[in-house]
Amino acid sequence: MIGLACGGLLAMAVAIGIGRFVYTPILPVMLESLAWSKAEAGLVASSNFLGYLIGALLAARPIAVSRQRRGLVAALLVSATTTLGMAFQSHIAVLMGLRLLGGAASAFVIVLASTLVLARLSAAQRGNLSALHFAGVGVGIMLSAAVVSALRAVAGCAARHSALLRKENAFEQAYCDSIRTPRSNHSNNKSE
Repeated sequence: MIGLACGGLLAMAVAIGIGRFVYTPILPVMLESLAWSKAEAGLVASSNFLGYLIGALLAARPIAVSRQRRGLVAALLVSATTTLGMAFQSHIAVLMGLRLLGGAASAFVIVLASTLVLARLSAAQRGNLSALHFAGVGVGIMLSAAVVSALRAVAGCAARHSALLRKENAFEQAYCDSIRTPRSNHSNNKSE
């Protein structure tokens, strides 16, 4: 039953912790790199909230257990795909669509994964493991923040390294120019 609870933890981490909440640590980077206004960033965030609402309402409909499992797998795939898709888009309308679908998928995951995991834990009289299932949200949020921070640090180091290389190249160019200039003047003076 611990494996089942850990499976629920992973589902919640991927779809809710990462899929839904990765936008928070990424937002400053997106604002800077895409030159968005706060209103545009708010539209993208609101699209996710609307998707979550729509997904929660649709996922609450009664579904056969076999379809719950397929629905859960499909929602996890949609969540992962839409989250990954954000890295390759800069058009606000496309990002709004991705966040809308991602929000709906994350709602399906929380409803379907919780229904499947909690029912099986309850039947096995292991309801105490439900906390492990729900801990996935926090685990995913932590992973999101850690990965975004690490990527920002790496990008910052790369940018500083690139700037140093540009300065070094500019210094080398200036040095080479200074060496060439006297020789050119000197050779011009000889020919006269």
